[in-house]
Amino acid sequence: MKSGLPDFIKGDCSTVNIVVCIKQVPDAPSIRMDKERMTIIREGVESIINPLDAVALDAALALKEKLGGRVIALTMGPPQSEEALREALAAGADHAVLITDPRFAGADTLATSHTLARAISRLEPFPDLILCGKQSIDSDTGHVGPQIAEELDLPQVCGVTEIHPEENSLMVRQASDGFLNTLRVSLPALLTVSRDLTVPRYLPFGEIERAFEGRDILRQGLADLELDEREVGFDGSATTVLRLYRPPPKRRGELLSGTSQEIVEGLIRKLESLSIIDEEDAGN
Repeated sequence: MKSGLPDFIKGDCSTVNIVVCIKQVPDAPSIRMDKERMTIIREGVESIINPLDAVALDAALALKEKLGGRVIALTMGPPQSEEALREALAAGADHAVLITDPRFAGADTLATSHTLARAISRLEPFPDLILCGKQSIDSDTGHVGPQIAEELDLPQVCGVTEIHPEENSLMVRQASDGFLNTLRVSLPALLTVSRDLTVPRYLPFGEIERAFEGRDILRQGLADLELDEREVGFDGSATTVLRLYRPPPKRRGELLSGTSQEIVEGLIRKLESLSIIDEEDAGN
């Protein structure tokens, strides 16, 4: 299968190639839902790079600085998602790819990962490493990274907190269920990262301005990826959102102030009023 990619997106097989999957998400306070389609309304809403994807991008750039090579930022979304890619270019990514087509709209995680995996599979050479955020703040499923790995038949480690390069492999640490796991993963591989991995770097305004001027972004749609409409968007989705509901409100806490003795006495009175302790317990 020919990739049909322009020369600027092709790399030297002797370098380390890293793909970072990023997602433009609505800034949390401005999230609104389309109650008929059961999808997030993205038009006219202030958007940001998903915070954990920004961590993944920063990790990719740090690996590039240490090992050499190139970083490709990849996203799937509406045309305005180009803004997120421009930010990635400003941060130091070498190339950017926007996967966009009206027929991709309404995709669940399965259809999304299938489309992203197809785009990644057509890169030349195939990437040595794919980095994703562990989850996104809009859907919070944590599915897309692992599903891409399954589509591409790659080893994967999720929720990575440390990455240490070795020859043809990576030694990574992962916090899971209260344990710290140390794993060695051969390349090529896919990692999803947690917020403990790194703190994204500050972007100088001048770099952002330059990223919006004269930098090429490759756009690919359904035909470019040689996909069938039944594989993408609503038609390619295995899940359907039936209803939305608000979580029950959390009980408001009460702040006690004063000296240490006053705080302790106030806490005891509160526990007594709730029948959690009695006067005899308080005396002890």
